Amino acid sequence: MEIRYIRPDEAADFQKVSAASFAWKFNAEKDGTVKVPVLAAFLNGKLIAGVEIFDFKTNYCGNLLNSIVVSGVCSRPEHRRIGSVREIMKKIGETALENDWTIGFLHPFSIEYYEKFGYANLNRMFAIRVPFENLRHIPRNTDAVLYTGEQFEDLKELHTKCALRENLMTLREEKKYFCDTPLESADYTYMRYDTDGKADGYVRFTVERPNELNVEELFALSPEAVYGIIGFLRNYDGIVKDLFVRMQYQGSGFACIADRIDGVTYEFNGSTAARIYNLKKLLENNSYPKEYGKFRILSIDEFEQNNGIFEVEYQDGKAVVTHKAEGDYDIALTAPAAARLMLAGEGHTAKTAIYIDGVEINGNADDFFRAFPYRQTRFMDSDWSV
Repeated sequence: MEIRYIRPDEAADFQKVSAASFAWKFNAEKDGTVKVPVLAAFLNGKLIAGVEIFDFKTNYCGNLLNSIVVSGVCSRPEHRRIGSVREIMKKIGETALENDWTIGFLHPFSIEYYEKFGYANLNRMFAIRVPFENLRHIPRNTDAVLYTGEQFEDLKELHTKCALRENLMTLREEKKYFCDTPLESADYTYMRYDTDGKADGYVRFTVERPNELNVEELFALSPEAVYGIIGFLRNYDGIVKDLFVRMQYQGSGFACIADRIDGVTYEFNGSTAARIYNLKKLLENNSYPKEYGKFRILSIDEFEQNNGIFEVEYQDGKAVVTHKAEGDYDIALTAPAAARLMLAGEGHTAKTAIYIDGVEINGNADDFFRAFPYRQTRFMDSDWSV
């Protein structure tokens, strides 16, 4: 089996594999290209499986790390269960250092399946539904500007500021990551500006009459900006019943506001899985406590760069990280367990971490858990990322 990136003339072959895998209708005129790199498996020269790879810069504790999103994982039904996807995922990990990838993300159809490749579920999101009539205490306003592409620099700067406030948020540095055809697509993005003329919040939404205004993204730099955006959306309360805000988590700005409103309901809104491809770099970029601490991790991982003992000695927010093949340890972690404890921002302690599969505490690991407290965490890639 050969694993390599496809050539431009093999794009249609990949799309046919995707069509056969996901049962969508292949169109030879429209589906002959791909817009991102595709790593594929070939058997006797025939393309039998592939994945799309998106590059992103991801915020981790205020540091920007190169990361990837693995998407469109597909294989021909008649060639399944021979390890083609496993070989592709293995190739990603083996080449992570040369590509400077620190974290990988994907949207799992089965977390049990992707745990085999070192991924763990994190970032479980929920959507919040609020009847518009229960938002009457928030004043209406018209203080918003429709995004049409002309304000790209403002929106990019705003999104970057928001991304640096939440762990695992990805940067959007190109126009393709935002919709600048609102009237043609009925997919609207409105920006809010503060009294100094600086963009301090934006909302992206669609309207499904008569039931709901569907907010896909709501980002703001202050409570005033959140209330201002909700007040602007109240201009639609005459044509829809509910405000439906996706991709929220406990502690997000709108979730805190919604907790004080009657008639609110919550719905599961999917999850993201992630794995660490460069553990040493992740540990070096973590934000540590001011007080001194030291811990040793036994990392159990199929990739050489992540396998072995990682000694971390920290103080004043920084750390020195040493990697060696063997030695004593305070906590042992499989790859999925490491992703869960270091990326999810759940703020575990020794008492709760022992319930996570793949965690073994060998003595006192308090300094480890102090280094990974609760953090506002939200991974979100963009519908306009291709």
